[in-house]
Amino acid sequence: MPEDSSRWSTVGTRLSRRGSLALAAGLGLGAIGGLAHHRFDSPPVADASESRQDFLWLSGGQWPQKTVRENLFAFAQRHDLAVVLVVSPSSGPDTEAFTAALESASEYGLEVWLNTGLLSEIPAEAFVNDEQARETHLEWLKSVVTAHGEFFDRGRVILWQEAPVIGQWVPGGEWTEEAVDNLLELGPEIFAAQKDAVESVTDELDVGLFVHFPYIIDSKRPEVFEELLQKMYARDIAPAFAFTDFYRGWFDKDVEPARANAALHSLVSNARDVLDDRPVFYLGQSHTVNPNHTPNKETLGMTIRTALSAGASGLGWYVRNGYVPTEAGFDPFVPNVPGAEPDGDAINTFTIARDRFQYAWAATLASRDGFDADEAFDLWVVGDSFGYADHRLAARTHNGAWTYLGDLGGYANGEYPDASAVTDRATCFHALDRDRFLEDGVLELQIETPADSEGTTVDAAVAVPFDPGAYVPAQEVAALVDRALGETAFEAASLGHSESTRLAPGERRELSISITDVESDAPTLDALRYPDFAEQLRELATLEDDGLDPAARFDLWLRGSGLTDSSSHPSLVDQEGTENTLSDVGVVTAASDAAICYGLSRERFLADGLTLANAEAVSEAYAMPYAGRAAFRLPSRAASLLDDQPGEAERFCLERMRLE
Repeated sequence: MPEDSSRWSTVGTRLSRRGSLALAAGLGLGAIGGLAHHRFDSPPVADASESRQDFLWLSGGQWPQKTVRENLFAFAQRHDLAVVLVVSPSSGPDTEAFTAALESASEYGLEVWLNTGLLSEIPAEAFVNDEQARETHLEWLKSVVTAHGEFFDRGRVILWQEAPVIGQWVPGGEWTEEAVDNLLELGPEIFAAQKDAVESVTDELDVGLFVHFPYIIDSKRPEVFEELLQKMYARDIAPAFAFTDFYRGWFDKDVEPARANAALHSLVSNARDVLDDRPVFYLGQSHTVNPNHTPNKETLGMTIRTALSAGASGLGWYVRNGYVPTEAGFDPFVPNVPGAEPDGDAINTFTIARDRFQYAWAATLASRDGFDADEAFDLWVVGDSFGYADHRLAARTHNGAWTYLGDLGGYANGEYPDASAVTDRATCFHALDRDRFLEDGVLELQIETPADSEGTTVDAAVAVPFDPGAYVPAQEVAALVDRALGETAFEAASLGHSESTRLAPGERRELSISITDVESDAPTLDALRYPDFAEQLRELATLEDDGLDPAARFDLWLRGSGLTDSSSHPSLVDQEGTENTLSDVGVVTAASDAAICYGLSRERFLADGLTLANAEAVSEAYAMPYAGRAAFRLPSRAASLLDDQPGEAERFCLERMRLE
């Protein structure tokens, strides 16, 4: 089921949860209906959890760029990701970049999937009615598959993309009712011809399709996807899988996260149902969407949990091209600040807001069955400044080979405002394999600086435990290392660090870091960041290690005065009418004008609406989606958010109370 369920009570001073906005936005949740579901004869399909394959989606504007491609291929290798290459006529088999990308991916040992067959150069009607145009398209499609087969003997072919948004389902590519009609009437014939073309080259590739979210989710037009598949089944063809995408920022900017979770859940579960439980892959949003909405940590976590609970067979995160300043989003994580003017040909999420991308992937790794964070570590490299692709970093594996990890820096060139979260001082590599790189108790690094690059100084390369619940953004990494390197608490929390090293153009430097185990009672990274709340962070860590379900919990944010003193905190009334001290039922952090109680039971304290007692010191109360360690906030930060983003706070909360 969807993760969150909002409360819409108007009891007492409780405010309505914007029912009119939700209705106006047309996001009511209905059930699929209208069409009898045809069961296509096919072999049994493995449960999604048994065959999960996460993937890295690279558009035709990203993988042709060597620097971006090599960094992301190394990233995919470390995280065991398939790589999806979006291939269009402008970037297809006739280009050197395509061959270079396939060859490079093969060298990295990656599985490559192709997103191709977009109707970008041929309208759907022409495909069906113009034999020469159709054959030209199909021959080109065969050439793409043939080129892939020179390097790989397995993979997936994803036909179409966001149909009918991308592709000429009507001439000119407009998104109209006629386009939807053509998708339904012409789509099965087009898919059959494309599938036959792929299979005429090889029968080792699974062929699936990508249809846009409005035609699958409950609150829009789910009957479109089902009717499309019914027509395919009638022709004795069926996709081997489906790709889906849903940029929840478009929902979150207008309604609370619960409805975005419900829509996402229906997207994946509906697609799986119509496909008779064949695999359904989900492409998510860690980037800033066009209405200038940037996600926060909670929404990224909810996205992962919701997609997996709906049966997604694999997850990926879109690497958006371009730069859109953040204007919306409740407490956006690493916002795109106004005034930035990056230049160059590599402007995308990875080179502008890498922490959002890496945080989403760290959380995705942690969601895999059997994943053990103790088997991984992070590497922080901090220096004076790192220019774009000026220094290549490699690490020695247990068998003595050097493995490229990525470039230091790697942020796009340009001028950034002082408030920008983009940093050229620290580069972080997450979830490196301990057995592979630390087997001999030492981490050996090699940094190559090309002759045409700028020199700089590495202040320290630091190995730290991998902990998705204590993710430290690069800018904070630089500040933390500057402040704490060499101090007893930092030394106890890290695995080891190097000495300062000068990097000169045209030279190669090697660094050696002696690795020591972190004691069980050593300070944690999040406690080093928030020393005044170390005890509360330990309590949250214990709750989460004991199997806390974020979907079953919520956080209570309080505004008022004198809240530093626990005696001024209100009591929380449960379903039985019993008054409970906050510290007895949750983890409490407090400042004078704000307090947060983490980890409260929704069933116990929110099922019948939020009720407080002895709340004389409180002016406002917000029931918020559970944040936990991963999205831990200082009470002072909560206060500033409620002051600066009151409308978005109300949208984001589960329930709000005014007590003035």
